[in-house]
Amino acid sequence: MMVTKFLNQKNYKLNLFLLFSLIGISIRVWISQFGSNFDFTMWQINLDLFKEGKSIYEFGNYTYSTPWIYTLYFLDTISLFNFDNISFIKNIPGTSYRFKIIVFLSLIDIYIFYLLYKNYSLKIGLLFILNPISIILTGHHNAFDNYAILFGLLGVLMYGELNEKITLKKLISIFLFGLSLSIKHILFFFPLWWAFKEKKLVNKLLLLIIPYFIFLITFTPFLPEDFQNIIYKIFYFGKSETGPFWKIILPEIFDRYLSFHTLFSFLMIILGFCFVNKDLKKSFYLYLIAVIAFAPAMYTQYLFIPLIAMVIYCNLKTAIFTIITSLLFLVDGDQLSIQYLREIFDWNLRYTRIVFYPLTLILLIEFFEKATNLRKINSTFFNLFNIFFKNVKNSFFFKNTK
Repeated sequence: MMVTKFLNQKNYKLNLFLLFSLIGISIRVWISQFGSNFDFTMWQINLDLFKEGKSIYEFGNYTYSTPWIYTLYFLDTISLFNFDNISFIKNIPGTSYRFKIIVFLSLIDIYIFYLLYKNYSLKIGLLFILNPISIILTGHHNAFDNYAILFGLLGVLMYGELNEKITLKKLISIFLFGLSLSIKHILFFFPLWWAFKEKKLVNKLLLLIIPYFIFLITFTPFLPEDFQNIIYKIFYFGKSETGPFWKIILPEIFDRYLSFHTLFSFLMIILGFCFVNKDLKKSFYLYLIAVIAFAPAMYTQYLFIPLIAMVIYCNLKTAIFTIITSLLFLVDGDQLSIQYLREIFDWNLRYTRIVFYPLTLILLIEFFEKATNLRKINSTFFNLFNIFFKNVKNSFFFKNTK
């Protein structure tokens, strides 16, 4: 009764948005009590080092620029009074500190939900905020890829038309993109794609200089003392080469001589040239798919990155991607890792890596369809086949004539 009254008020759209936002954040907080990921443990260690004035790059397992550690520090300083004594908070691994991280990341998800709702539709927004992938990675894993992607999405949506004079709004959008790179370098190659599209030299230079300058300047609190540690942690530490795309197309003998990371970098730059004439927003969504489809290494948390593109394109393939990924998250050791399901399927890391292959294949098909208008090509061939089939059929059809 109260819900009906709530939805029947004048501000229907606002109330609907608030209702689903509340549902979304509640589910994320609820699922957090079923365990946590190793990343959260490392953030605790890194934060302790940071508060002690020690280098997070030398002594910690920290492989990003500085905005995330400052965000963790800020969240840690927020006082929640006697929250630690609440039984529900006690059931959350990491107690009130992790609760604050989950709420913060949930608010990021809600902002993305708002942008999708405002720019596309409620259905697309709901496909994101109620998606098991975003729920599990925010509520359980506490991955902060959404934090970086939000600022990238904001920058792209704010920028406006290409090849026009630079305005304050455009400068702000470029700044936001630089902030995205600094939070997590998911979109590292996209300023190149963006600059390739611009025809005016000043626009190109601003797009090439501002985002990367912001990325570099965020390291200054740890320079020059930590320069070598930063280079090692950002570019070398923990790098693996398990990307399914490269494993498929390269014979095993080439693995010894060709770095997947180098090949990936070259490919992402080449794709930027290929999409010069594509709409900026469409290029952004294609980038989110490409950066995982062609990734040099694969981890379960990476599967969040193309999610915005997948819900916007919303088709059978994206639905299959969501279902397979959601089921994978139930058994994978880095995610919910439900014990009785793991025992039923005798699940291990090898099986997770096998599942990455069909997921990558779906991303590749979706990428090439959207990048090349393959649907139109398929439709043309289908129509030609129908015409040919009808002509063949008609050639065997005859009437009795007198």
